Amino acid sequence: MLPLPRLARIASLGLLVGLATLQAEFSHGQTDGAADGGDSTATATAMQAADRQREQRREFQSQELMLAKSGGWIFKPGETPRVLWRDIETVRRLGCNEPLRVRWFDAELNESPEPDAPGRWLASIEGTAPNGTPVRRLRTFYALPEQLPASLLPDLTIAFPHLSTSRVPEVVREHEAEIVRLANDALVQTVFGNEQGAVLVAGLTEIESLGRPARYIESTIVRNDDVQLALKLKLQGLQDKLRALRPPRHLDQPAPRLREGSPAEADVASDAKASIDAVCHAWAEASGEPFVTLVARHGVIITHEAFGQDAKGQPIDRDYRCWVASITKTVTAILFSQFLDQRLIDLDDSLGTVFPDYQHHDANVPTFRQCLTHTSGLSGHGELGDMHTAHLENIVLNGIDVNEPGVKYAYCGLGFELVAKAMEIVTGKSAARLYDEQLFRPLEFGDVRMGNASSSGEFTAIELGILAQWMLNRGSYGTRQFIRPETFERLLPQPLRVADRGYTAEEGIGIHWQRHLKPGASRDSKRDEDLLFGPNSLGHGSFSGCVFFIDPDQELVVVQVRKQSGPDNAEWSPKFFQTVAEVISD
Repeated sequence: MLPLPRLARIASLGLLVGLATLQAEFSHGQTDGAADGGDSTATATAMQAADRQREQRREFQSQELMLAKSGGWIFKPGETPRVLWRDIETVRRLGCNEPLRVRWFDAELNESPEPDAPGRWLASIEGTAPNGTPVRRLRTFYALPEQLPASLLPDLTIAFPHLSTSRVPEVVREHEAEIVRLANDALVQTVFGNEQGAVLVAGLTEIESLGRPARYIESTIVRNDDVQLALKLKLQGLQDKLRALRPPRHLDQPAPRLREGSPAEADVASDAKASIDAVCHAWAEASGEPFVTLVARHGVIITHEAFGQDAKGQPIDRDYRCWVASITKTVTAILFSQFLDQRLIDLDDSLGTVFPDYQHHDANVPTFRQCLTHTSGLSGHGELGDMHTAHLENIVLNGIDVNEPGVKYAYCGLGFELVAKAMEIVTGKSAARLYDEQLFRPLEFGDVRMGNASSSGEFTAIELGILAQWMLNRGSYGTRQFIRPETFERLLPQPLRVADRGYTAEEGIGIHWQRHLKPGASRDSKRDEDLLFGPNSLGHGSFSGCVFFIDPDQELVVVQVRKQSGPDNAEWSPKFFQTVAEVISD
């Protein structure tokens, strides 16, 4: 049988031929110009049909699962939850008529006809998508013991300390008891009424006390990722195909690390720190948005200071941890570069070389390079899921027959999430553990939260600074070499490989060229002499206003973390970079 994508292309070709033939018969004896018009009509009709099919595939990919009874994610044994499509009429209209099949597995991954004992249960849900590919989903449930131990019944009462203040309307104060009761009932319903509640309860019953606050890597979310990945590998027969990612190599001659030092060691003006801090103080005061700035040259920190106050009016400190938005993509690219360096995955490998349900030589399946350079044909940031979605690659597969990689550039986070899922499949370790073991711990980071692989990392300024210095060192930091310099060169921006010749920009693997212009330079200037910094400057932008900038020519690192850009960012950001440029010695 021909692959579905090929069948779709043949069907489209048949439609074109048929429409063209009918048009030729209808216009017999007319001018050649009229015939050309008929061809155009047939082409337009075929394009409209293709667009409709893409819309239908996307509509199916966005379909959600639900339970027949509310509150069934945490249930009593004997009351097996029933999983079904939330919008079954739409699912059927889109061509998915087969019923879902559910298999149950306990915390030890043993299969059972039904969840018949207390504890964590995983539901492996299977079906067939309208494009003929398998539907695979995993969901976590928790079965209650007959009698809950007192230790598992904490007081979850929500307090509202401000309801009794004079600022609250009198009628609200008079009904405070009702409001508190409603809020607490809603909390219980929330825990029982969604999968996250089951993940939380299952994890809390399995994890031993730490004697301290849990780090993100010790969270019930990451534990759930581990368990779901283990079942996924088992069901797809991948346990014996795993390959280990080796730790960083040891360097006898250490690469530069960020350190304290004098202006002379950094080769900057003696008042460099004062000048940079002054503009940052003014920026924070004018915008009302706090941030932390770190600037370093030759590995020597010029300034690392916190500016502004938080929402409570308290000065922030240098450990201020912030959402860095799309700089998260750079972090994922750095982790992936180790797979590239150790030849576990190549940039031009198809996703089909890793995901077993994908066809190896299907033109609709993107390569890893395309996923990391926004030319995969995919779109979106989280609409279909992220690295915590067990079968994210399957959701993409359910619409792969209409995907067109390499045609145009479209900024997208989904490609990075798929890369994270591929790294899981290769190593058998959840993405969160790979970040922690292969990157964050070797670099001595704090409690980093990776909400996803493309836009939800949370970092401090020193952590971003270390990653920037890693790039400046071409893949090394201190005594650890994460990748070889020649591998780092493969990450640098190069012309995009797209069919759309109207787009000629260059794109790197999680990084871009960065051009900061001198005052007075034309906004569209391409001249190196109009640049504040070297022409090889790299970095990545951030919706939250965070800064990640490296100038290899001047061995310069500039990073900044903040919760949001704040007002007048377009005015203050150039002032900040101009000040940094001015204090650098020639």
